[in-house]
Amino acid sequence: MLKHIYLRLINVQKSIKKININNKLDSSWEHSEWKNLKHNKFKDNLYEQIYKEKNNPTIESNINNCHQIENENIVLERRDKIYEDPNLHPFVSLSNNRNNKIENILNMQNVKNTQNNNKEKCEEELLLTELDQNEDLNKRHCTDTNELNLILNYSSMQVIKSLNVKHDYINCKEYFMSLSLICNQLAIYNYRNPNFWNILSIKLIDILKIKNIYKTFCIRWLALILNSFGRVHFLNKAFMKSSAIYIQNYKVEDMHSFDISQIVNCYSKLNYIDYNLFKYFEKIIYEKIDELSYQSISNICNAYSKLDPNDTKLYSILINKIKKNINKFNEQELANILNAYSKLNVKDFDLFNKSLEYIFHKFDNFKPIEIVMITNAYSKCNINNKTLISHLLSYMKKHYNLFQPPELAIIANACANWNVREYKIFDIIKKGIIKKEHMLENGNVAMLLHAYGKLLIRDEYFILNIIKKKKHVISYLDSRNLTLFYVSIIKLNIDIPIEIYNNLKLNIFKKLHTFTDLALVSICYSSMFYMYFDIKLISSILFLLNKRKASSRSFAHQIHVSLFVLQSIYDFYKFSFKFIICLNDLLTRAYHYISQKNYYDINKSAIQKRIYPFIPKKKNITIQSEVAIGPFVVDFLLLSKDFHQHQIEKCRSIK
Repeated sequence: MLKHIYLRLINVQKSIKKININNKLDSSWEHSEWKNLKHNKFKDNLYEQIYKEKNNPTIESNINNCHQIENENIVLERRDKIYEDPNLHPFVSLSNNRNNKIENILNMQNVKNTQNNNKEKCEEELLLTELDQNEDLNKRHCTDTNELNLILNYSSMQVIKSLNVKHDYINCKEYFMSLSLICNQLAIYNYRNPNFWNILSIKLIDILKIKNIYKTFCIRWLALILNSFGRVHFLNKAFMKSSAIYIQNYKVEDMHSFDISQIVNCYSKLNYIDYNLFKYFEKIIYEKIDELSYQSISNICNAYSKLDPNDTKLYSILINKIKKNINKFNEQELANILNAYSKLNVKDFDLFNKSLEYIFHKFDNFKPIEIVMITNAYSKCNINNKTLISHLLSYMKKHYNLFQPPELAIIANACANWNVREYKIFDIIKKGIIKKEHMLENGNVAMLLHAYGKLLIRDEYFILNIIKKKKHVISYLDSRNLTLFYVSIIKLNIDIPIEIYNNLKLNIFKKLHTFTDLALVSICYSSMFYMYFDIKLISSILFLLNKRKASSRSFAHQIHVSLFVLQSIYDFYKFSFKFIICLNDLLTRAYHYISQKNYYDINKSAIQKRIYPFIPKKKNITIQSEVAIGPFVVDFLLLSKDFHQHQIEKCRSIK
């Protein structure tokens, strides 16, 4: 039965292609042929039975009887007559032998109606009803998409019905092959009915538990089914877990490298990484390294890049084969590989440099998403190539309307990583986002603001508009993106509405313990700006940093500036004894790095400009533009370490 359904899917697909081709040649011929198809009895008979099924559950067991199949055969024969060349529209007539098999299987179906006590069967009835409603029974237009949707709906119904048959009747290689091929076709045409995929996954969990099922349900068909779930982005964790267990108990010698790449690719797409399964596959990949196709290498690299912690051993083995055959990968495969290698702790710059020639040669052949992946990969490795940026600008000018806002945000972030303030690129980014700003996701907003903030591109109207329209995303940002959002708007010196600023602070307070040390000190440092100064927020951050015993070069770089400005604004006598001790501890840890000979060489910059107004005038210090100010800040940090220690001792004596 399922084989028959699969053949129908393929034939309708070919039929649609033929009609689309002929439409260009002779629109009048196409109209007449589709007019004949529009009134065929197949649709009428099928819809009548589906409609009756919805209102009368007792008819369900007879919906696919022999009379139905004979009617379908008549329709297939009529269609063959309509299309003179059977090769162009090869609807295959059902053989008598296969009809008997179908009839026998369907006659044995005995799906009992238990008055909604059985949850799974209720869901199935809901699915059938939902599928019925997908088509308007009164207004059916026989266009190519309607024809395809009819077959997709019909196919999904038959799959569910076949899975209700006793396992003994479907436990054969032919059935599982047909099932996997149908699932693949449904996924190719983006059939996203969640009820169908949910019921399918539940039924498959039971099937995978059947004793000796591996004799009929081979890895190839399971890989194809898993790949279908990946295509439609439907995740059932229980099914993924059951599949992983089933695969690890399967015979290794019967596994093909292509199947392995398909399976790990599915788990990667669904962001469900089974560490044990991936490690199990890794050993097999080592043994089958010479059998790997270029597509398999790309899929494996892309999937394993999501492992945490990331093991570079596999990549080290694959790298030589990739370098020798760079020109044999297609555009998507190379983009996946570069994106995967950019995520590793150890960057292979030789691979990226060798790939540039291939990229430049085929730049216009890449899709926008692939260009974004490549750009992001090179920016992560901090490989700033002027020719690459030039090609990127040229490509964006030609295809600016093909980029989506999330992709444009990634390109902006890449430019920020390169520290390249290319206004022409940002003009294209701005135009693309204004048209589709509703498509910006939570993280994309923070990423975009970070790029504008780091490069100091102060397009106030555009940025303020984004912030106002996307203010609701603040509550959904994680600590990293909250930091980017907060620090960036302060860098750009944009006067945002007070309610947005208060919401930012509120969410920072809520998630304070999830921030990294560097993120906290960045927020503290940024908050020293007079428009955003909040002693409650700053003191909370400083207490937490001291509790964590925060200490690093980057930490010292910003904390000494923050403390200096804090001392210049506030009289330390008014602080609590506990807070003064906290400041002293932070300062002591900062001095460990500041006192080193090779501490930051900071020339006159935004930091210096911020510090200068707070330097006591009585010191008569003039900062020259070329003077390194790292040690200079230390000299005047809280006037001196000894002075600060004196204040603590004084407070202790008073207490």
